[in-house]
Amino acid sequence: MKHLRTILQSAIVAALLLGMAGCGMSKNTKAAEAAVERFHRHWNANEFQAVFDDAHMQFRAAETPDRLKTALKNVKQHYGDLKSSSKRSWGFNTDKGITDIKLSYDSSYTHGNAVEEFIYRMSGDHALLLAYDIMSPEDAAKRDKERKAARDEKREADKTKRDARKAEKK
Repeated sequence: MKHLRTILQSAIVAALLLGMAGCGMSKNTKAAEAAVERFHRHWNANEFQAVFDDAHMQFRAAETPDRLKTALKNVKQHYGDLKSSSKRSWGFNTDKGITDIKLSYDSSYTHGNAVEEFIYRMSGDHALLLAYDIMSPEDAAKRDKERKAARDEKREADKTKRDARKAEKK
């Protein structure tokens, strides 16, 4: 009976911890989604310096403000203003206390459609832009196909290793 109580207590603690982690991910995802909306407001207002200022220090270290503003201005000339966007996918990675949220959007612009990828790094309750990519839907489909092939190849290699280890144990 005491053993069963210990198991139940452990299960309750595990469920609470998972619930709290889920709340944190939900809160982080909402912060990242709000940051995407802010990015798009800056985009439509041609406030590219604000995009740079709102970004994570790693993002800012990779490019000078002037080069980033020029790059975003050129991309905006191609696509135009954002008309609408819908979340395509999301994911997160937490490693050594650092959480990154990845959001992909199908976006409609004045001059056509695009797929956008944002990666935000959490800093407290704030989502700071770590990476941004925009591409045509065709390029996104090609990239997705390549990523799937790489994942499948890795899974197959891992399976081969597991099977080899099992064979060695016999």
